[in-house]
Amino acid sequence: METIYESFEDSSANIISFNQDHSLISIGTNRGYKIIQLSPVFFHEKNLLGSLSRCELSFRSNLLALVGGGKIPKFTSKKVVIYNDLEDCIESEFKFATPVLNVKFKKNIIFIVCEKKIYVFNLTTSQNIDTFDTITNKKGMIAVNGCPEKTIMAHPIEPEDDPDKGYVGIKNYKTNKYFPLLVHDEAISHMEIDYQGLLLATVNEKGTIIRLHNLADKSLVYECKRGKDRAVVNYICFDMEYNYFGVSSSKGTIHIWKLDDVIQKEKNDKKINYSVKKNNGYKTDLSFAKIKFSKPNCIFCFRPNENLLIITQEEKYYACKFDKKGGYYTPTEIKNFYDMKK
Repeated sequence: METIYESFEDSSANIISFNQDHSLISIGTNRGYKIIQLSPVFFHEKNLLGSLSRCELSFRSNLLALVGGGKIPKFTSKKVVIYNDLEDCIESEFKFATPVLNVKFKKNIIFIVCEKKIYVFNLTTSQNIDTFDTITNKKGMIAVNGCPEKTIMAHPIEPEDDPDKGYVGIKNYKTNKYFPLLVHDEAISHMEIDYQGLLLATVNEKGTIIRLHNLADKSLVYECKRGKDRAVVNYICFDMEYNYFGVSSSKGTIHIWKLDDVIQKEKNDKKINYSVKKNNGYKTDLSFAKIKFSKPNCIFCFRPNENLLIITQEEKYYACKFDKKGGYYTPTEIKNFYDMKK
């Protein structure tokens, strides 16, 4: 029989996620957390003598949002702990009546998702600045853009006219405007907002159709078909340079689409400004590249020159290069995070 001490020695992953710009990886384990940077290589592990179900980084700072869960929870699942890794101390706590299902950081605020509500707090004062009602949200669905200059959040809401349709509520914290948006003719199963906050990606309940909406004018600009068979889409990622976006699913395949017909790029003083192209309709398209992968529960991010980085629950990362012309591609380089700390 496994003893409590042996459980604390188990550092396997319960949750793996990127920070806002995909530069760092955080891992909630059965005994604490790990922070990993791949270039240049950096590995940091903290043994908290307890397991975590959520572990989110605030950009490249020392702050993490931790939620207990797993074998021997370090904290209750009904509490979010803001932990300072540099000072090795708890800075603040947020307690709730029901379990916390998801957490998202922005520069000065934090979004905390429970099954039927989303709470927004000021990180400096710990003041509750917003509360949103949602559908019964057992997956903890929420989408928040990554860049620190502005904050846009989307969450599932109760349908206004038809209980079978998929609606989201969207709040722009820069303009302080909130609006509902019909995104699918059925319930939704996943959502994501790109780094700049230009596009909202949502997935229908069957996991077969992904739609991109322009957050500026609410228009549908792109409909993407993953396939005909039902699947669980577990991750969506936008390329930071807006060349591509992709999804991974329970089918063990990563599908990739081009954003050439959606995003306008303009160079100005050595800086590229991105905007959504104006159009009179929307494009429907199959993915141009598919990466067959044996691990269905994976996250990924795009790297320059058509490179993809895939992270698995087994704490391995796979490097893959796909061709601009499309097709099926297999990961070519495999490394284990454990080897990085040697």
